[in-house]
Amino acid sequence: MNTKDKIRFSNLYLKHKNKSIMKKEQVTRSFRIADPVLKQKADELIALIDRDLAEFTDRGYNPTKKTELTTARNTVDSFPSDEQLEAIKIDLTEQKDAARKALEKSMRSIFNAAENVFGQHSAKYKEFGNALISQQSDAELVRIAKIMSLTAEKYLTELSDEGLTADKINTLITQRDTLDIAIDAQAQGISDRDVATEGRVEALNKLYQLLTKYAGIGQDIFYETNEAKYNDYIIHDTPSGLPEAPLVDPI
Repeated sequence: MNTKDKIRFSNLYLKHKNKSIMKKEQVTRSFRIADPVLKQKADELIALIDRDLAEFTDRGYNPTKKTELTTARNTVDSFPSDEQLEAIKIDLTEQKDAARKALEKSMRSIFNAAENVFGQHSAKYKEFGNALISQQSDAELVRIAKIMSLTAEKYLTELSDEGLTADKINTLITQRDTLDIAIDAQAQGISDRDVATEGRVEALNKLYQLLTKYAGIGQDIFYETNEAKYNDYIIHDTPSGLPEAPLVDPI
């Protein structure tokens, strides 16, 4: 490997390394308990600690730590559910699709008028943009619609016999702007969902960490003194929060 190749390899390595450093690791759940069950377990744990406050106070539990625990529970409760976030995204997508459908309809009518007057293979017809609008991306469709509105205004007199009017051109412009806004709203909705989902998982992980911490303390306190209370503090990391049934060997 010559000197130039070494420099090139080194630069590529550093570029890849910097990208790896900048990329944030995806937040994942550190538990298996279903979200509503985790919230319920947190409510139960707070009540249990209040019941056994004397013993927990001896282990350093105080109003500040109780506030930390209740805040963690309330933070989880304040986040929208995955189902709610997905529903918002679906609604924004449906709005965008409806806006696109309306715009495409108006554009097809203008393409048809231009074809009838100028011919499909004429230079003037091609000024209206790519007629294969159903095959274009949302962003590209908005760009073509902008070209079309300007061209339609240019040839309004020639196309008036085909029913084109200034009002129809204004409708086209409004529909184009509506789609443009809907595209941004959908993208923002997806981004908001991702951010909210990540924040929710972080909040759930924090709550689970506190839950297992204080459950462990409760088990330690009552390990040899009170079996019933010891069992109260057992947390099963299963979707239902209940012990998993042991596998039974087939006969």
